[in-house]
Amino acid sequence: MPNSIIKQAQYSVHWIHQLIHRVFTDQQGDGAACIEQLLPVFAEDFQMVTTSGALVGREQVELLFRGALGTRAGLEISISDLHCLWQEGQSAAIRYKETHHLNQSQTSRLSLALIRVRDDSVQWLYLQETTCP
Repeated sequence: MPNSIIKQAQYSVHWIHQLIHRVFTDQQGDGAACIEQLLPVFAEDFQMVTTSGALVGREQVELLFRGALGTRAGLEISISDLHCLWQEGQSAAIRYKETHHLNQSQTSRLSLALIRVRDDSVQWLYLQETTCP
């Protein structure tokens, strides 16, 4: 894993979305195992503002992943435009663009994640997603 706080936080954005892709597609039959890898990354008091404006916690995110297991065969997720907007101590705010390609349609969102880095582990504290026009 990269050694700086910012690089570790940015790396976690890519790694988490690789796991999410595997959950949604379940191509290799390992989606359920990927959920178990994802959950510890989200802090117990994790909060997320969805693209629809709903505020959800870690439990709702877990339910979303479990309900979405294997439901999006053919999905591709790309991450671009990663920028650190703020970093203090062991935490960083990372903005990125997430694009989903499925059935010849494309949707994108800008996301801002507040990520804490300790030693060689990361924990997501907060995520806000905004749909791109």
